[in-house]
Amino acid sequence: MQGTDMTAITKSHKKIKQLTVFLMVVAVAGAGICCPTRGSAEPAGIKTVVIDPGHGGYDHGARGPAGSLEKSVIFQLAQILAAALAPECQVVWTRTGDYQVALTRRASVANHHKADLFISLHAEGSSMRGENAWSVFYFSDPNRNAALVPEPKFQENVLTERGLGAAVPWGLTDARHQQESRILAECVKSKLAGSPDIGGIMVSAAALRVLEGLEMPAIVIETGNLAHPATEKQLNDPDFLTDIAARIKQGVDVYLTR
Repeated sequence: MQGTDMTAITKSHKKIKQLTVFLMVVAVAGAGICCPTRGSAEPAGIKTVVIDPGHGGYDHGARGPAGSLEKSVIFQLAQILAAALAPECQVVWTRTGDYQVALTRRASVANHHKADLFISLHAEGSSMRGENAWSVFYFSDPNRNAALVPEPKFQENVLTERGLGAAVPWGLTDARHQQESRILAECVKSKLAGSPDIGGIMVSAAALRVLEGLEMPAIVIETGNLAHPATEKQLNDPDFLTDIAARIKQGVDVYLTR
């Protein structure tokens, strides 16, 4: 075979090899575009945050005077919060539509994804509280952990009325996350308290079933009293929800970077 032909073939082989390597690099880079998962090639610094929109399906939750349902206004807030978190965090949902999810299933979703944080969203529906009374809860069993996290404000009857569950055994919940959950709650509260549209917000420990069995810092945010007309109007205002979501994200950022 002529030398020039051999040279041409050699060059052709080199080009094929270069093209193959290039395609392999592109394939690997393309795989990185997918949502990161814990335990695989997760980019450094990426945190997994579970968003848990309360209620769903036949469980409407609280109802406002104009007919707004807790499950719906909370889902809208969850969507805005997910968008706010997504650029920096992997967001996992416990429900992505209007259907019921068991409390144990919500916890198992978070644990399966080895989440770093769990945020459950709810709205108060009692006529006993003021229109702007907000709360951030973290899990605590006062009968077993009084020495670890004293919390005299625990009221089992209030929790039952909210529909988030009465006092439950410590179960699978790991005590080492209790203090971290409290810190997360305080960080989120500090940012929400800066809103001129929120009259008051408190952090409380409570044995909420939605927080039972979670293997990461976890909180429940109650976004005011949907039973009050003014609060119902707020929770249907996209601008208000966008501001609230931004403040929750700020609180999460403070917690993660402290």
